[in-house]
Amino acid sequence: MAPRESDFGDGRDPYDRIYRFCERAEELGFDFATFTHHRFSPERPWLSSPFVIMSAVAARTRRLELATTIFVLPLYQPLDVAEAVASLDQLSGGRVVLGVGTGYRPYEAAAVGVRFEERVSRLTESIEVLRRAWAPAPASFQGRHFRFEAVDVVPKPARRPHPPIWIGALEAKAVERAGRIADGWIAPFLQTLETLSGRAAIYRASAAAHGRPALLCLERDAAVSGDREAARAAWLRRNVPLANYYRAQGAPLPDWPDGETPGWDAAAPGRAIAGTPDECVRAIERCRDELGCEYLSLMNLGTGPGFAHPGNYEHELRALELFGKEVLPAFR
Repeated sequence: MAPRESDFGDGRDPYDRIYRFCERAEELGFDFATFTHHRFSPERPWLSSPFVIMSAVAARTRRLELATTIFVLPLYQPLDVAEAVASLDQLSGGRVVLGVGTGYRPYEAAAVGVRFEERVSRLTESIEVLRRAWAPAPASFQGRHFRFEAVDVVPKPARRPHPPIWIGALEAKAVERAGRIADGWIAPFLQTLETLSGRAAIYRASAAAHGRPALLCLERDAAVSGDREAARAAWLRRNVPLANYYRAQGAPLPDWPDGETPGWDAAAPGRAIAGTPDECVRAIERCRDELGCEYLSLMNLGTGPGFAHPGNYEHELRALELFGKEVLPAFR
């Protein structure tokens, strides 16, 4: 994941640091960089328009794929998104993955006049609009939220038939939907492999029933360090407050341990990729073997920052180096 918090409040150019991070990730052999998204959220002001930043990264890289994880699609007119993503895909030479979700913050929807309770139906319609808009012929659509006749969206994407559309989801109904209408499922980072294994079965069965590909991208928070205890402490420092935040927002956390401050033995098993490079390799092997995931999307790599407390960019860059040199080679 491209840096999203770090020490960006120090007056230096945050975008230059994002570019440097992604350029080095490509050199080290990472497959893709991911870009998160929220609107009207001052705690993360640099990523409210991810396609703009991804365009700049695309111009500075040659192989690295560029993925949104996740873009809150219901907040937008999908024809606008179709044009932006197709343009970015052309600019990058076919390196875009569009990861989308419904969103969970009502104020984002309210600000743009979207009914929060309609976000699922808007997501479903928007994905259909995107596929039609990216097809060779002019597109028409008559739905609950969007209606148009013979609209020819140009340019068309470089990747054919179109950039992959992945959906982030956790609840069984949403996971089934991902199998039914998407090209991949982004499995969330706070759930254990045991919980996600059941969801993966639902996802793959749904994809097979609807003749769609089944690709699983597992999100995880990672902390790699030569100091095992420092890595574990960092993982807890980030994830425990984040779980409490999501719980307060009403997000489902069906297997998170009770209590405000669970320790390593309660919170980490089946969730954490944290420790020395060798320990991280074993944790990733477990993710692959137990869940069958094709990709991992890693939210962090180092031993900073804590949730809502900016970390040090140079520290994260060093963690990228350590992971790229001592963990990635095990999976080439």
